[in-house]
Amino acid sequence: MNKGYLIAHVTVSNAVVYADYVKAAGEAMRAFSPKIIAWSGQYENLEGESHERHVVFEFASFAEAKRFYESPQYQAAKALRAGAASGTFVLVEGGA
Repeated sequence: MNKGYLIAHVTVSNAVVYADYVKAAGEAMRAFSPKIIAWSGQYENLEGESHERHVVFEFASFAEAKRFYESPQYQAAKALRAGAASGTFVLVEGGA
């Protein structure tokens, strides 16, 4: 089965509120046990919209990554992010 990846590119506008989102999103992720592949280290924006933070999570499958993103727990966390950050979130199927 191929892995699933959630890739997020984020720019934070309200660090205090965003911290609440990070905590809630982390709690929502516990049930899914994703592996963190990359987390806001050095980066170079080569093309397209630029953001200040980047994270890649690996899930057991694309379906599992989508199940996490659509879960009520993550959707509640996502609501906290509204107005505190802007970004792009993408689900990608990877190799086995």
